[in-house]
Amino acid sequence: MRLSVFTLRLIALTAILSTSALPQVFATGLDVNASGPKTFYVNPRAGNSQVTVFSRSTLEDFTTVCNRVSGEWQVDPKNLETFRGRFSLRVEDMHTGIELRDRDMRGAEWFDVARYPEVVIEISRAENVRPASANTASMNLVGTCTMHGQTNPVTIPTTLAYMVESPQTMKLVKGDVVRVRADFTVKLSDYGITGPRGSEIIGVKVSDEQEVKVTIFGATEKPPEELAVDTQPAARGAAVPPPPPPPPPPPN
Repeated sequence: MRLSVFTLRLIALTAILSTSALPQVFATGLDVNASGPKTFYVNPRAGNSQVTVFSRSTLEDFTTVCNRVSGEWQVDPKNLETFRGRFSLRVEDMHTGIELRDRDMRGAEWFDVARYPEVVIEISRAENVRPASANTASMNLVGTCTMHGQTNPVTIPTTLAYMVESPQTMKLVKGDVVRVRADFTVKLSDYGITGPRGSEIIGVKVSDEQEVKVTIFGATEKPPEELAVDTQPAARGAAVPPPPPPPPPPPN
């Protein structure tokens, strides 16, 4: 069967359009001796993870620090765009250095820790990945931030360093190790955090725009589980009387 010139052109045009309609997938990888999807856990044995928040306002500057971060993420070192995961911290673990200010921060007029005890960031993908060396790259992590009961989209500029398990890393932890560093800003009013009504503290003593710096260390080895706090009093058995003294020796 002979096809007309028109039919042949139509087939060729359809093939071109079908090919151009397919999504173009690019994978950006590191030059490391590891590949395939891997799961990482925030692990204190790999390094000290920390979140630091700077508030710079008209009348007062202060720094909030949190040294307890939880998280789990997946990434293929040969395809960094696959990065996805979940990170969280407890508001009660955030400290400003002044106990009264910490109590106010956890109260109902600020973070309201009784109703919203955690800040959670969930990452769905990485974009604009740019390798910087054999084992490091910069990227934008895209996802959401949930705080004070409200969720907003976020794009977080991040640098990642990947360390394949070696005799040096095994002195700290088993498995591959990843260090993640990020710098971004969070606007409190975007999450309904405005301070006491009518006080006008935001902008004067507390900055609405908070500068956040994050360093997270993770490993493919799960961290040790925290010991559970025993809230029950220790059981006490019946008192056992001491044994009677030995009888005196018989008289001579």
